[in-house]
Amino acid sequence: MTVLSKAPVLPKAPQNVDAISIGFGPAAIALACVLEDARDEGNAPSIPDIRFLERAAVTSWHPELLLSGTDINHSPFRDLVTPRNPRSRFSFAMYLKEKGRMFEFGLLGRAASRHEWSDYVAWVAAQVQQGVSYNETIREVLPGTVDGQLDHVLVETAAGRYATRNLIVSSGSSPNIPEIFVPHLGARVFHTSEFLTRLNAFGATPPRRWMVVGSGQSASESVLDIIDRQDEVHVLSVHRSIGFRLTQLGQFPNEVFSPTHVDYFHALGDEQRRQYLANSRSANYAGIDPDESQKLFSLIYEDRLAGRERLCVKGYHAVKALEPVGDCYRVTLCDIFTGAVTVQEVDAIVLGTGYLQHLVPPLLSNLQPWLVADDDGGLRIDRDYRIALKPGSSVRIFANGLSERSHGISDGQSFSLMALRAERISQALVA
Repeated sequence: MTVLSKAPVLPKAPQNVDAISIGFGPAAIALACVLEDARDEGNAPSIPDIRFLERAAVTSWHPELLLSGTDINHSPFRDLVTPRNPRSRFSFAMYLKEKGRMFEFGLLGRAASRHEWSDYVAWVAAQVQQGVSYNETIREVLPGTVDGQLDHVLVETAAGRYATRNLIVSSGSSPNIPEIFVPHLGARVFHTSEFLTRLNAFGATPPRRWMVVGSGQSASESVLDIIDRQDEVHVLSVHRSIGFRLTQLGQFPNEVFSPTHVDYFHALGDEQRRQYLANSRSANYAGIDPDESQKLFSLIYEDRLAGRERLCVKGYHAVKALEPVGDCYRVTLCDIFTGAVTVQEVDAIVLGTGYLQHLVPPLLSNLQPWLVADDDGGLRIDRDYRIALKPGSSVRIFANGLSERSHGISDGQSFSLMALRAERISQALVA
C-alpha cells in the first residue's frame, strides 16, 4: 500500500502595511492622536495604513497601581496632546468638559487622581481605534532581506503576520527585577506591576509579614495599601539609601523635562549623557511625594505611641540572600556600610524596584546584525527617535518611549514630552 505524505503547511503570506506600532499604551495613543488631529483638519496622513498591535485586551494605564488616594505627579497640561496642540479634542480639558467635571476639578487644587488619569487615557483610546488590534501579542520581529540588505521586517503575532518598512516600538519599559529575586517570582514574590492582581488573589487571608523593596512612589504606595488592608500586619521596608526621600519638586531641576533640555541632552557625548542622567535622577526616580512621606512617618510615630510596629524602615541595607522556608522566606540583609548581617522571615515580598529600558529591546534581537550600536552596545537613536541602521537598509524603526539614554529623563516613564515626541515621530514617518 502506498502511503501518501501530507503536504507541508506553508506559512500564510504576510499582510503588507505602511507602518506598525508595537503596543497601544499612552505613547502609541499619543501618536494616533497626531494622525486623528490631521484628519480633523482635513489632512489625510501620508501613511494611511498604520496598525497598532496591543497584547492586552483593553488599553489601561498602570492598572495594578490604581490605589485609593493616589494621584499623578505631573501637570494635567502634560497630557497626550496639549503640548503639541492645545486645540485638540483629545486633551484632558476636553475630557473634563465631556464628563461634566471641569469646574469641580478646578476647585480640587491638586493633581488628577490615578483613577481619573487612567480613565482619561481610556477615553482617548476609545476615540482613536482606527487600525488598533487588541489581544495581539508579538511573537517575533524577523528581518526580511534582499541580497543581504534589510528590505522590510516581518511582525509575527498569534493572529497573523505583517510585513512593513516602518516599525514603531511603543512597548514601554520592562519591570526591573533584581537577579536575587528572579528564581522566586510567583504568587508571593512579585513586582509592583502585578500588585493588585497578586494582592487580591490572597482573598480574605492576605500574608501578615511583608517585605517591600524600593524607595520610589510605587514602593511607598504599596506599603500604605498593605497596611490599610489589615490590622495585624508587619511591613519591612528595605532601602539601600537612608529610606524614603522626597522627589525633586523644584522648578529649576524639573526643567530637564522641557523640549530645550532634550535638544541639549541629545547633542552630548555618551559619557556626558551618563553624567547628566545621574545628576537628574532625583527629578523622576527613587523619590516620593511630600504627602506620602508625611503619611509614612506619621504612621511609624503614631504606632510608637500605641506600642506597636506595623512598619519598619530598614535604611542602608541590601538583600544578600533569599531562602524559601515552607510558606515563607528567610531573608538575609546586610548593612552596606558596616557589613552587619540580620535575618528576617517574611510571608510575601513586593518589588518596588522600578522599570528599565534595555540596551536593545528584546523584540529587536533578531535585527541586531543591522542595528548600529553606541559605545555601550545600545541603540543609537537620532533626534527624531529613529533607530540607526546600517547603510543600505530600507526599513525605518522608531523608539517611542524607549530612548532615555539618547533623549534624557523625560523619555523614561513620563508624560512630559509624550505629545511632542509623537509629533516628531509622525513628521519623520511621512518625511
